[in-house]
Amino acid sequence: MSVLEDLQAKRREARTAADQLLTRASDEGRDLEPDELTEYRKHVDAEREVQERIEELHAQEVRELQAAPARAPQAPSVSGPFLTREMKVSDWAQTRGLITGDEPLSFDRYLRGIATGDWSGADEERALAETTPTAGGHLVPTPLAANVIDLARNASRVFQAGAITVPMTSKTLKVPRLTSENTPTWHAENASITDQDLVFDSVTFTAQTLVRTIKLSVELFEDADPSSEDVIANSFAQQLALELDRVALRGSGSSPEPRGVLNQSGVVNVTHGANGTTITNFDWWLDAVGGVRGNNFEPTAIIQAPRSTTSLSKLKEATTNAYMTPPAGLNNIPMLSTKQIPINTTTGTSGDTTEFYVGQWNQLMIGIRTDFNLRFLAERFLADNLQYAFVAYLRADVQVAQPTAFQVDTGVRT
Repeated sequence: MSVLEDLQAKRREARTAADQLLTRASDEGRDLEPDELTEYRKHVDAEREVQERIEELHAQEVRELQAAPARAPQAPSVSGPFLTREMKVSDWAQTRGLITGDEPLSFDRYLRGIATGDWSGADEERALAETTPTAGGHLVPTPLAANVIDLARNASRVFQAGAITVPMTSKTLKVPRLTSENTPTWHAENASITDQDLVFDSVTFTAQTLVRTIKLSVELFEDADPSSEDVIANSFAQQLALELDRVALRGSGSSPEPRGVLNQSGVVNVTHGANGTTITNFDWWLDAVGGVRGNNFEPTAIIQAPRSTTSLSKLKEATTNAYMTPPAGLNNIPMLSTKQIPINTTTGTSGDTTEFYVGQWNQLMIGIRTDFNLRFLAERFLADNLQYAFVAYLRADVQVAQPTAFQVDTGVRT
């Protein structure tokens, strides 16, 4: 084992020990006892010390790379508990020893083997399938699950906007968040110093179960060119991405569904008219951007229904009938469209309204378990529709770090 691998193992041990203390207290609905708090701080200090040593090694690597000939850019670091959109769950799992080596494993070959019994050219996948069955089906091995989750993240609008991924290796995970930074004050000579502590609370991720039935035609399942890997994985991931988008934006919060941005307490909600109002210019979008900035956050994306994007594109000048140019205030803020935002919500007497979301999206956190279950439904659909079908169980949760980083505008008509 290399020095870096040894340090990473020690860091994992310290983090796991600290997380276990928090999880046990959370499950019992209480705060940490004094002795538990002392132990927790000990583990956190140990993790920090090891992390500093790891960073020293990384710094040395950077110095060596700078002295060496130019190489391809390195992937972002995945050593922390959160993943930005540029980081991969598979890389995160590898740094924690959940994935070893660089095995060229294929989710498609894994599913085909389970369904058809044909493991030709898929010896490693067969070995994984034989070691991971459960009473409800197959626990998809971490290397394959991580790749599918990464594909789903790539296809999801909220992740494209900048939402943070929080990998979960247990049912619950408590994450601290800053609620108040207070205000620094000027100090007069010999005057008493007023305490200005940072104020923290925490949010607890509780993995909720998302069930999806995945149906694939016999032609796609059996006849796809073996050289074109991930056809099935991409189809599967696309379906997961759509539901993750819906629940992250509009989840009701009624168990077992997570609570999305729209229904989070503290998120700014602006309604346009008692019965909704038709889009005539870009002002609502500019006002929403200004509202988020007024709360000391910087909008990173706007997410809306495709109809809203089309309506904005069709705006014309009254005198020349020329298409309107979007104002400079929106130039650097991507507008992302998703059909998961409905266009038939009811506002007053109107049943054709929609909404759009403006926010600093790294304040939205999606907790995702790094494994999931898959059950092959055998002959259930094969006889009637020539389809193979699977039921997949993915576990996830949604939390907002800072609700005032978001504004939702409702009552928007075409």
